[in-house]
Amino acid sequence: MYGPQQPSVQFLPPVVVTQYINQWVTTSIPTYGEVTAYITDYNRRTGMVSMFIYRAPRFQPQFIQVHHSDLIGIAPYYGPIPPRPGRPPRPPFTPGYPGPGFPGGGFWPWIFHQAGLYGPR
Repeated sequence: MYGPQQPSVQFLPPVVVTQYINQWVTTSIPTYGEVTAYITDYNRRTGMVSMFIYRAPRFQPQFIQVHHSDLIGIAPYYGPIPPRPGRPPRPPFTPGYPGPGFPGGGFWPWIFHQAGLYGPR
């Protein structure tokens, strides 16, 4: 009488998406699968959601924009936080690097110092 039931997919209404702006979430997107994402913005006029997604195994941030109806389910993400979206971290600056204690730093001043061109060490 009744055949197997098909799963029903319901799109997320805009009010739900706006609750997750500037938060980490887990969601599924048809072309990307299950992802961990940081939602950065929602455009009410177009319905587009801006986000950085992090997919296993590399978890490199990828910026995408999808329509809110493409998000299948959404939930807060409580796992280990991937790197925050934005500029990549800069390597630490150490004054005098690579020659310890040598003001100005840099390769050429260091090599000149090592060669004794700046006087005794």
